Amino acid sequence: MQRAGIEPPAAPSPFWALVALLRREPGMGWLPRGLGGRAGPQDPGGVEAGSREGADELSQAHRKHPLGPWPLEALLLLEDSGDSHLWHIYYNSLKNFLAFREGMALAAIWPIPVDQVKEFLLNMESQDLPPAKIIMYMEGLSFISRMVDHPDPLQDPVICHRISGLKHRTGPSNDQYSPVTIEVLRSLLGTLESVCSSPYECILFRAIFTVAFFGALCIEEIVANHQHRVQPELLYLSDLQLTAGSVNLSLHTSYMGQQRNLIRLRFSKEMWVCPVEALHIYVAVRPRGEGPLFVHLDSMAVTKREFLTVFHCALGLAGLPPNQYGAHSFRLGNRESGLSWVF
Repeated sequence: MQRAGIEPPAAPSPFWALVALLRREPGMGWLPRGLGGRAGPQDPGGVEAGSREGADELSQAHRKHPLGPWPLEALLLLEDSGDSHLWHIYYNSLKNFLAFREGMALAAIWPIPVDQVKEFLLNMESQDLPPAKIIMYMEGLSFISRMVDHPDPLQDPVICHRISGLKHRTGPSNDQYSPVTIEVLRSLLGTLESVCSSPYECILFRAIFTVAFFGALCIEEIVANHQHRVQPELLYLSDLQLTAGSVNLSLHTSYMGQQRNLIRLRFSKEMWVCPVEALHIYVAVRPRGEGPLFVHLDSMAVTKREFLTVFHCALGLAGLPPNQYGAHSFRLGNRESGLSWVF
């Protein structure tokens, strides 16, 4: 089917945003600029027509990539084959992978190394992202790789097995977990002396639970997924500002889409569940020195596994079903309560 005289969209679409992002990657300069003008067989990716450099790049592009002598026209046809929502998902897939790669100081290599894809997959799973979203992001990387004639990373047996597990997972998604309400929070705090191994741990988890609830924080902002691994979203002591009547927390931008910059927590009239009171007490006994905000007495960051262990033990002692609550239940509870503690 010929599409003579068709020009690229007048405004950037998710598809062309994806192409533009991909074009900045190593070895991807052959991709057409798209919005900069029509690229034909004499002008792959905006190379000056008639030049030896242009001829060499054209020859290389045709030899290596399946877009043919009219790469822009091929991409326009490809754009029409999917809807805007699908291209938006694939764009976010690439954007989040590139941010993950940068945050982990991994090499910028194409074809994407399978080990990088595995780490990206494990990282998303550790953040409790909905299985459907993880699968869509992985399918996005698969499609993008095949689009530029690179091997499909999802053909790796280990990745295939994990994707199959995600597809067959029967557990509840984040939105189906029960929220931690203010009543549940009171019950949790009442069990800490029985659950925690020391008075310091009681103080530590009282601060974690109250801040997680009233701050509506993501789990990756509160605790570490793994010890000794870079986690850009994790709050540090230097991100905390205590005042007489409030607490300010400076948040980091998340590569999974988090856009908040600052939250402010106020004093609660009910001191037992007050996050400001809990943080004042915690900071007074916290080991000195910069590092993650929430640490044990040995200055090691609290991990997600430790957080969930204490959380689920506390739920059990409070007579609540642990399997109905997840890492995001505190944030869900804040959202459903409509509390106005966060700014």
